[in-house]
Amino acid sequence: MTKIKFRTMSDFRHKSKVLTMMGELYSEDPPASVDPSRFPATIDFFIAHPLRGRIVLFSDAEIIHGYALLVPYWSNEFGGTILFVDEIFVIAEARNQGIGRSFFKFLDETRPFDAVALGLEVSPDNVGARRLYESLGFRQRGTSFLTCRFP
Repeated sequence: MTKIKFRTMSDFRHKSKVLTMMGELYSEDPPASVDPSRFPATIDFFIAHPLRGRIVLFSDAEIIHGYALLVPYWSNEFGGTILFVDEIFVIAEARNQGIGRSFFKFLDETRPFDAVALGLEVSPDNVGARRLYESLGFRQRGTSFLTCRFP
């Protein structure tokens, strides 16, 4: 595989491919519930509002091997922007080739949104991903991340 480039998705040219990968992510590592009909709105929103988040494509030439959703938010505790990696996905045939590790190196070097820290979630059963994240310095915090959907 040639060198992977990480670039922000700024138009709809690759929307179909990203939607397919989003579906693959949630079929391989399903959360309690997810509504795939919301996926197109995520892409539309990030392209229309790049200061609110972005989709980064992982590609060599025109072949897309994965993507990540990046969402910034200010943290009083960290004294700056935390960049939340809401989703990260690498297609099956491109896994275990260092793409994920290279992506986090890219984030460290480029500091999107002037981030001072990264955050992410990982499913308890996704042992390989957890191993990668911990090798990169991610640690379980003493708090729990809770969510509550508005009615």
